[in-house]
Amino acid sequence: MVNINHINELTQSMGVPAVGTPKTEKAGGFETVLTQALGQAGQTDETEPPGMETTAATALGEIPSTGLYLKDQSDIVSGKTDALLGLLDAYSNKLENPDVTLKSIAPILEQINQKADSLLKESISLGAGNTLKDIATQAVIAAQTEYVRFQRGDYVS
Repeated sequence: MVNINHINELTQSMGVPAVGTPKTEKAGGFETVLTQALGQAGQTDETEPPGMETTAATALGEIPSTGLYLKDQSDIVSGKTDALLGLLDAYSNKLENPDVTLKSIAPILEQINQKADSLLKESISLGAGNTLKDIATQAVIAAQTEYVRFQRGDYVS
């Protein structure tokens, strides 16, 4: 088996620099180049044509949007509450109609349950004491109560 420790000795005897030894460079070479480049950045370049002056550019400010309307959390909760109440209204109208079967009402009730879950998650971020949160919570409770009643079979006669 070849002894690995003798590799560095062989390369040094052949005139090849040993593995792992750093090349000797001028100390601070990069720092010198960087300092020179930064020093020349403030001076005018001699290669520029006459009459060309360097001017400082001002940064762009904020550009206002005229047609952009951002919805805040209360607008989102308000819209979802309105949609849920609309579905509950359609659900109650179908329940009152004797020609509509309970089987045809089931998909609407599933949609109501999904909207109620979504609204509950959104309304949590509104904070305590918010009137909109109270209304949203009451709508969610009404929707979930109707879902449980329907699944339990309260409307089967």
